[in-house]
Parts: sequence; C-alpha cells; structure tokens
Amino acid sequence: MSFAVVTQGTWIAGIATPVIRYAGDDLPGTQGSPRSSALTTEAAMSFTPSPLIAEPIWDMLGSRMPRGVLGLSDPDVHLIDGRWVMFIGGFSATFRNRLYRARLPVGAEPGHAGWMLDRHPITPDPPKGSWDAGGMHTPSYVPPHKGRDARIYYAGRASARHYGEGSAYAIGVLTRGVRGEWLRRDVPALAGWPGRASVLEPLVVAVESGYRMWFLATPHEVAPGEQPDFELHVADSVDGIEWEPARRFATTEEGFFDNAVYRTPQGWEMMLARGTNLHGTTPYPSQGLWLMRATRPSPDRADWSVPQRLLDTDVAGIPSWMGRGVCGPSVVPWSDGRRVVFLTGTHDIGPWWQAARFRMVHSRRLPVTSPYFLATGAIDVSI
Repeated sequence: MSFAVVTQGTWIAGIATPVIRYAGDDLPGTQGSPRSSALTTEAAMSFTPSPLIAEPIWDMLGSRMPRGVLGLSDPDVHLIDGRWVMFIGGFSATFRNRLYRARLPVGAEPGHAGWMLDRHPITPDPPKGSWDAGGMHTPSYVPPHKGRDARIYYAGRASARHYGEGSAYAIGVLTRGVRGEWLRRDVPALAGWPGRASVLEPLVVAVESGYRMWFLATPHEVAPGEQPDFELHVADSVDGIEWEPARRFATTEEGFFDNAVYRTPQGWEMMLARGTNLHGTTPYPSQGLWLMRATRPSPDRADWSVPQRLLDTDVAGIPSWMGRGVCGPSVVPWSDGRRVVFLTGTHDIGPWWQAARFRMVHSRRLPVTSPYFLATGAIDVSI
C-alpha cells in the first residue's frame, strides 16, 4: 500500500516554502528540459506557503519495486523522440549495481504515474577486474550534439566497498554502437586525484564549446559516523571524451553532493542537493534542495546567484522516504514556472527490524537486508 503525508503550514529557512506538490498527471505546460540540459542572478524568487504532498514512484520499503531490482536511485529524465525516458541506477536482485531505463507511455506527461522499467539493464556488466567492475551508478544522458551521437556518463566503482575508506569511484561514458546499443569504454573519462581519489555524480550538459561536466570530488563515499567532505567541481571537453583540468565550483563548507542544470524560458537554473544522511549520523549537515540561477550554464561560480533553499527535509512531518534527505535531482521545467523534480530520498528509519515492521504494514512483505533504504519519487515546485 502506498502512502502520502501532508505537512500543514511548514516554513523553511525563514521564508515560506515554495509550492511543492506530488507530481501527478495533471501538469499543463510545454515540453521541458531534463536534468542534463536561470533567470538573471538579480531576479527574485517568489514563494507561496503550501503543504508538501509526497509519494515515491519506487520505494525499497513499499510495494512498487519492479521485478528483478531491489532498489532504484538517481533518476535522469529526458524527452527523447517525443517520449519521456528515465535513465536510473539500480541494485539488481543478483546484487549488482546496473544502469536501467524506464519510459512513460507515448503522450504521457512526466510525473509519478505510468513509468515502466525495462527488464534488462541498458548495457552488460563490466568485466571482472575492470575500473568499473564494482558497479555502475548515477547516469547522465546527453543528446546528440555537434554531429556526435548521444552518450551516457556514469559513476563507475572499482571497489567492492560502496562507501568508506577503500571505496573508489571514477566517471565513465557509454557511447552508441552501430546497432544503437550502449557500449562502455575500457578506461574512465575522468578519475580522481590525491586527496580526492573518488569522483562521481556526473552531470553533463552540451554547450557551444562541446561538453561541460559538474561532478562530486571526495576522498571516498561517506561512511557511518563520518562527516561528509564533498566538493563540486566542473570541467570542459571539446569531444566529451578528453577533459580539461577541473576547477572547484562549490566548497566543502557548502556540502553539495550533486546537482541538476537545465534551461528555462528565462535562462538557466541549477538545483543542488547534499546527498542525504545515508547512515543516520548525528550530528549531520541539514538536508534538502537549493536553487541558483544564471543567464548561461557557466562554469564560473560568480555567474550564478546565491543558493536559495527550496526544501528542508529535516523539518517535522516530512515523509519518511525523504526524511534523511534527497539527492540526484532531475528537473523538468514548465513554462508556467513549475518544476517537476525527480529525486531519490533516504528513509528516516532505524534498524532493519523497524524497516521490516514499516514494510509489513504497507506492503505485507519483509524488506531486503540493507544499511539504508532508498526511494525515488517526484515533487512539483512552483517558483
């Protein structure tokens, strides 16, 4: 059984919350740009107090997980050939991190309902011993650009460990084969460096000069009891394969984990998240969503407005599935100022027995044993 929670009159960071609704099927507007696609930096944002209504699309503790997968995270939504498509990372029933595709029926508008996940991943597992043999995460699709075919960037894990010291990530790219299949490369497109050995959470957009990538640089994925050491960096490439040296875009103190960059009718926006408190560490940086604007998808931080908070997931009444924060935003902007934000949340739930009790109430099945429980959903933000 699915659930929805409503918070009444929540106020966030000293300002009223924006209009945030569950993304349903009644959204009017024009075709939107995806996560990988701002008004001027001086433009003001208006907010209207509104309840938060939330229900995930797929939930590790719900009843909506497709057959063959245990969890899904980091959605990347695009309009491709007139049909809404979501690329997403998944943890298979055979305990492999893979990349999947889901689609809406032709003519359906993007929201929570109607997504159909393909049974098989978009590309075979990497070979044993390869740089990404541990798993493939966080897809970022880029449409055909300057005569080059579409490609999908992703975070590849070399280690068996998912987090903590010893975990290691680099960024790779899938390109199209002669039959349209997605092909991985034997070497990563971007690797870490001393002090920040892991790079992950790629977000790539096509720009006039070629390709621009924002990504997370960190010593390793945060482990239980640790505080995050996250920096966002940005790099450019002419061909999307060979990348220029990266520069820092957001500091450790800001703590942003990943982002979405997308065109709107007025310019460009960037939505940022802090990566969720996966392990329930206390204390921990506050979680939610932030927004910046610019006139172009600039790699220079000075060209972007000051981040403004859109969502605080630490307040009372937030649905459990995003209670420890959200990450992996993918945004479809509408001409009327609304943004459909697809994202992944971490359940605010304790030991496995608590998760088991929660799931038995809602879906009458025991959950898989996991150190944390994820859900992917959509919210509707009016700006």
